[in-house]
Amino acid sequence: MPDLPEHLTKPFVNLLLAAADDKLFLGHRNSEWTGLGPILEEDIAFSALAQDEMAHASALYELAGTLDGRSADQLAFGRKGAEYRCAAIVEVPDEFDWATAMARRLFCNHFDVLRLERFSHSAYKPLSHLARRLAAEQQAHVQHVDDWMVRLGTGTPESHRRIQQAIAALARIAPQLFEPVESQDQLVAAGLYPGRDQEMYGQWCREIEHVLGRAHLSAHLDAFNPEDRGGRRGVHTVHLAAMLDEMCEVYRLEPDAAW
Repeated sequence: MPDLPEHLTKPFVNLLLAAADDKLFLGHRNSEWTGLGPILEEDIAFSALAQDEMAHASALYELAGTLDGRSADQLAFGRKGAEYRCAAIVEVPDEFDWATAMARRLFCNHFDVLRLERFSHSAYKPLSHLARRLAAEQQAHVQHVDDWMVRLGTGTPESHRRIQQAIAALARIAPQLFEPVESQDQLVAAGLYPGRDQEMYGQWCREIEHVLGRAHLSAHLDAFNPEDRGGRRGVHTVHLAAMLDEMCEVYRLEPDAAW
C-alpha cells in the first residue's frame, strides 16, 4: 500500500469519508422506500440502487480504514455526529414524497459521477482503481434518475408541478455538495483529488440544466461559498442525529460483534 505524506493523511481520509457518508445516507434514505415505490418494478429498482449506494459506501470506508486504522463498521456507525462529512442534502427526509426522493438523486447522482471521475485520476492508486470500478454502476444511477425527470416533468400537470417544487426546494442546499473538506486545496495540489472545483461545479450545473431542459423543468443554483461551514466540516442539520440513532442502534449495543 503506497504511503501518503503524513500531513495529508487526515484530510485525505476526510475526503474519502465525505464520499462514503454521502453514499451511506443517500442509500439509507432510498432504502426507506422499500415496499413503497409507486410501481412494483420501481420498488425493486429503487431498492437495488439503495444497495449499490451502501456497497459503494462500504468500499470507501474500507479504503479509509486502511489509512485511519478503524474498520468500515467503526467508520460508518461508530463516529460522533460532528465527525461525519456528508452534505445536508442527504440528511433531510423526503417525507415519502416521490418527487423529493427523485430530485435529491438528480443532484447527488450527477455530483457523484463527477467526483468519481476525479477520484479515478488520483495519484493514490487504490482510490483510482476503486473509483473506476464504481463509476459504471454510478452511470446507471444517473440514467435511471434522468429518465424519471423526463417522465415526471413531461407527464401530467400534477407530476410537473410536484417535481418542479421539489427541485426548487432542494436546489437551495444542493450546491453544499461542493463544500471542501479541510485542506482540500492541498489534496488537489498533490494530485490526490485532481481537477478544479469550479470546473466541476460548472460541469455539474450544465448537466443538471440539460436534463431539466429535456424535462421542461428548471433550477436556480447558486455557487457554494467555500467560507460557509457545513457538513463537510462537521456542521450538520438537525436530521442527522435522528438518522444516526436509527441506523446505529444495533452497532451501539454490540460494537464488537462480527457479522
